Amino acid sequence: MTHDEKQLTMFDIEEAPGRPMLHWLGKRPLRAVKYYEAQLKEQYGKPAGDGWVNRLYWGDNLQVMSHLMKEFRGKIKLIYIDPPFDSKADYRKRIKLKGRQLEGDISVIEEKQYTDIWANDLYLQFMYERLQLMRELLAEDGAIFLHCDWHRVHYLRLILDEIFGPGNFRNEIIWKRADSHNDSRKFGVVDDRILYYTKSSNFTFNPVLIPLDEDYISNFYNNIEEGTGRRYRLDHFTKPAGSIGYFYEYKGAQPPPNGWRCPISTMEELDQQGLLVFKGKRVYKKRYLDEQEGRQATTIWDDISGQLGGESLSYPTQKVEELVERILLVASNPEDLIADFFCGSGTTLAVAQKLGRRWIGSDINLGAIHTTAQRVSQIIKEQQKETQQQTLLDEGKKFYPAFAVYNVNHYDIFKNDLEAKEIVMKLYGVEPVKRSFFDGILDGKWVKVVELNRVCSKEDVQAVFDEILSKGEKEIEATYRRGVLILCSGHEYDVLDYAKRLNVVNIPFEIRDILTDRKDIIFKRPPEADIALKLDGGKAVVQIRQFYSPMLLQKLQLEDDPEEIDDWRQLVEAVLIDPNYDGEVLKPAVQDIPGKKDMASGVYELPLTGPGQKIAVKIVDVLSEEYFEVLEVGAR
Repeated sequence: MTHDEKQLTMFDIEEAPGRPMLHWLGKRPLRAVKYYEAQLKEQYGKPAGDGWVNRLYWGDNLQVMSHLMKEFRGKIKLIYIDPPFDSKADYRKRIKLKGRQLEGDISVIEEKQYTDIWANDLYLQFMYERLQLMRELLAEDGAIFLHCDWHRVHYLRLILDEIFGPGNFRNEIIWKRADSHNDSRKFGVVDDRILYYTKSSNFTFNPVLIPLDEDYISNFYNNIEEGTGRRYRLDHFTKPAGSIGYFYEYKGAQPPPNGWRCPISTMEELDQQGLLVFKGKRVYKKRYLDEQEGRQATTIWDDISGQLGGESLSYPTQKVEELVERILLVASNPEDLIADFFCGSGTTLAVAQKLGRRWIGSDINLGAIHTTAQRVSQIIKEQQKETQQQTLLDEGKKFYPAFAVYNVNHYDIFKNDLEAKEIVMKLYGVEPVKRSFFDGILDGKWVKVVELNRVCSKEDVQAVFDEILSKGEKEIEATYRRGVLILCSGHEYDVLDYAKRLNVVNIPFEIRDILTDRKDIIFKRPPEADIALKLDGGKAVVQIRQFYSPMLLQKLQLEDDPEEIDDWRQLVEAVLIDPNYDGEVLKPAVQDIPGKKDMASGVYELPLTGPGQKIAVKIVDVLSEEYFEVLEVGAR
């Protein structure tokens, strides 16, 4: 590989500048990352004006950010992330079928979205590497807001100090998300933390004004002006500590230790306007309530409720739009580029879309990608309606009407890790073992199957060798002399070199990537559908006559009695149709995304362009499983 080729595929990471430094077992700075290709899968809407298309990526965010380094290094204005908290919990999404409730309420199921349970210090390493990449992607005048809670906030702040420098710490924000919480034998936890850092001393900060509530008004605006009845408060004219003001006597009032806030000419002008109040040797200025838009926000955000209300998408850990909106308004301006690499239900991207920001989002969960895409699509439809009615244009607002969905590094492994692991082990002939760190034995080798919804990392390799080295020398020789095999769906670029450094006992060690292996792996029975295409005059009519989702029916315990579902539309979350499919990128002109209680239409009229026209139909069920079919006009 030439130097130029290396430059195209590898990116060096700047050394973290800060102190103090937090240390943990297996801490490794991210020195370089590999460039990963992204595959464009879908595009919604057509770009306007400057041609910008917002981006949504499905994949491991470490690989997503590595991909973005080529085009967006130093260009992102604001990053907001709501990453795992290490809360020691599994998070599930409540999924409900459309239409009528089935007997025994089996129409409601819970699907695991992600696990927030971490061993040892793997969580710290996970966050450390990703925050290093985020700093690389931030613009010099950019900012990052990291949402967390009490579990790891003390560690995360030290990591951020190291990466961004303690001088770039701006605030630790306390968000009071609830009024009460019952915790056994301790005070109820009702708050989250948001750590606010910038990349440099040059950054955007737009003050936020909070509406004044009755308690605040009664406590501070407790004076009534005679004659006018106007409420006002009294502001000191003292220059704040650490600064020097103006020194002069005014109507017997001596200057305070730091001086007055204004020169005598301003003082005289305010006096003539009747805005000064004299109390003894002190002078105060009247601040009228009716002239105030609100009070400046502090680090205690107790005015935003955590209740989702009508925003709820039944997605675990979903945050309210009002919270994210405040952050975007503070640290960015219209047309700035916003990013969220743990986008979940897409709250950050939805708010960015509404506020006229450009955005990039990613998530490792396919369900999150579907949820976000549908959510943003609906917002764009509303914005297009407003544009047609001149509302947005009259207000001088801009929005970006297009976004694309990418798959980074062919990230398309089945998301149900337990089932996928069982399939892989059976296919390779791995003999399962119980009550062991390892999953099974193959040809005498101990086998570890890394979760198939992510790539094998250095942490996974570290865990394997930690397990081995925890044994005595004789036990290592007797137990592991045949070797150890890791089965995975891809791995970090330098993981093999890392394994060589760890392998001080020189046991045979192998990593096999099932994505590049010649094994024909089928992880699941995909959904099935019966779709008819007929021509009616100058139109093509697509009719979905039946839809069958084996995985969903299995979870509903109806695989042996599918007729219990009297309408296939009960299973469907969305129908997307591209009437002129190019064979590569789905561009849905029809987006049938019914409400929570509504069902898809199932019949769609499309413009007919002539023989050879290809119509792509994508059906997404309530578990985010997909069916995809291409219909060709004139084909038999």
